[in-house]
Amino acid sequence: MQYNAKNEQVHQLTTTLGLDESKLKNMMDIGLTEVTMNQYGRFDELKATVDKAKAKAYFEKIEGASIPPFKVNIRVDRLLQDFILQGGFEIELIDLTSSN
Repeated sequence: MQYNAKNEQVHQLTTTLGLDESKLKNMMDIGLTEVTMNQYGRFDELKATVDKAKAKAYFEKIEGASIPPFKVNIRVDRLLQDFILQGGFEIELIDLTSSN
């Protein structure tokens, strides 16, 4: 059951940010630390798969304000690092289809 919950958390995050699910799962499976997070450029590769428009819409919906692209990148970086290091967690689910 815990395995299914973790997979659902990974799926939610990858769908929300439009990133590569297999890359995220692989990074979570190898037990990375803050020091080893970007060995071989793997964290940069994962971040490169993020759909910038989806990420921007997600963070703007959560914060209720417009966010410049560089701040979106900072939030994506922090969220992904925390998610990987903590072995996953529930993210805030929001409806990106509504205008509010």
